[in-house]
Parts: sequence; C-alpha cells; structure tokens
Amino acid sequence: MHRLNQYLLCSLCFFFSVFLSAAEIIKSVDKETQLISWKLIENNFQLELIQRSPQQTRSFFQARGFSAELANDIATHCVLQTIVRNTEAENSQDSISVSLKDWRFNTAEYAGEEPIKLKESWAEEWKEGDISNAARVAFRWATFPTEQVFEPGGDYNWGMISVGPKPDTAFHLHVFWKQGNKTKNAWITNMHCPADKSE
Repeated sequence: MHRLNQYLLCSLCFFFSVFLSAAEIIKSVDKETQLISWKLIENNFQLELIQRSPQQTRSFFQARGFSAELANDIATHCVLQTIVRNTEAENSQDSISVSLKDWRFNTAEYAGEEPIKLKESWAEEWKEGDISNAARVAFRWATFPTEQVFEPGGDYNWGMISVGPKPDTAFHLHVFWKQGNKTKNAWITNMHCPADKSE
C-alpha cells in the first residue's frame, strides 16, 4: 500500500509538471494495429513515440541475424519507434539537441527515476560471436542515436529506443532536450508497454 501511495503521489506530481509546461501532448491510437502513439510539441521541438509490439520487434531483429534469445531480450524491453523533428524556419539559428542519456522513466514498481537503456548498453552486453558484424550494423542503423543535433528547417530523424519496462507495464517518461543553450524537459505520463501476445 505504501508503494502504491508513492506511485499515486508521483503520478500527481508528473501531471502538474506537464500541466505547467508549455508542451502539448497528443495521444492517438492506430485503428488497424491498436498501437498507441504520443506526440509532444513545444515551440519548434516535436517528439513522437509509437508503441512497437514485442512480436514486431522480435521478428525485425531475427530477420537481421539476431538469435531468437537476443531478439526476444530486446523485444521485451519496451521498444518505441521514436521521431524527433526541428520545425523552426530554415533561416533561424535555433538548433535542438537531444541526448537519450538524460531521459528517465518511472513505474509503479520503482517510485524513483531510472535511465532508459541505450544502444551502447546493448552492444556492451553482446559477447564476440553472439551476433555477426552485419547484425550489429543493422542494430546501429535501426536504433535512435544516443545524441544528435537537429538543425532548423525541418531536420529530423527516427529509430527505435528501448525504454526498459517489461511488456504490459505502465510508466511515465521524462524527456529532455536543449533548444540553443537552454535545457528543457517534460513528462509524458501514463504511457504503456504493449503486452506480449506470443506468450
């Protein structure tokens, strides 16, 4: 009960954190797949996070040379398709930088904040011979850069990130970015990792 109360209190804090920021967060559901997406917009910063089912991610990496075990490990770490865009006019000097090292998440099981799992962390876990060089390259290209600068004029990129929670887990995500030299942040609350329907 104490842990539940902690979680409810944190949820309330997150709600007011988002409410007081200038960020707009739009939630939508794909009619065909029923997968959920969240779009955060603040000035010229746009972030879209789209659920990927464990089945999708598992199949994707197995098709690129990962063993069933390693593909399953990635797939069950709450993978989201991630798109970042700088919508500022091209003649502006207002670049945006994103570092996933700063991003944090929170779940009911853990009332504090935990870092998301970076692509470099995955690579460090794989021993030599676990996957081929071609599979490693495919993983690097398919995953979102840990750090990137987005220039004005519509500069964007996309790729997968591993948040960390298990399938069918609710969580809050704390995202950070820099607009010029100013650090900004926002909570995206009440997100959810898709259930693993293959189980």
